[in-house]
Amino acid sequence: LDEPLSALDAKVRVSLREEIRSIQKRLGITTIFVTHDQEEALSISDRIAVMYGGKAEQVGTPFEIYNRPATKFVANFVGTLNVLEGTVTDAASGKVRVNSQEVSLQGKLNGSKSGDTLSLALRPEAISLGRHPGRDSSLSGEITEVHFLGSVIRVRVGIGGSTVSLDTFNSPATPPPAVGEKAEISFSSGDMLVLH
Repeated sequence: LDEPLSALDAKVRVSLREEIRSIQKRLGITTIFVTHDQEEALSISDRIAVMYGGKAEQVGTPFEIYNRPATKFVANFVGTLNVLEGTVTDAASGKVRVNSQEVSLQGKLNGSKSGDTLSLALRPEAISLGRHPGRDSSLSGEITEVHFLGSVIRVRVGIGGSTVSLDTFNSPATPPPAVGEKAEISFSSGDMLVLH
């Protein structure tokens, strides 16, 4: 199937991709589904091949592709991603400085040494506004944008020369943060990926 849903409106696309998946499961047939729509690929597939320059950059389950991208291209292509530049301060303990603030990554930074620059990635849903239990790393900044998207509010926080996007659920009892407010974001050190 080569982009079979590309000319349809959003609601019809969702119902038809669910129908295609249902037929595929019921008949037990293998289907190759070509799409540029990442949500479509993630929701309909058992395995995904992310192609770039005529070769497969990564092949895996939707969970693997989204959560553990193998290359910088896959990480940037699939889903929304925050990429921060960090400088290694202690490779043995996984410490990295991001815009003059130190964070710890999970495990050793094998193959890196103090002073090396790394590209670090965080998904918006892995980040919380404020400190939260289980989130062992944090960065401070200032809210630069707030986008109300209905059930989700996308907040952008400026951290030094970088900007980080995070998603928070809309709560009718709690107004969204305001642009210009000081903010602290927190995340688990295990959620920050080093991109190669």
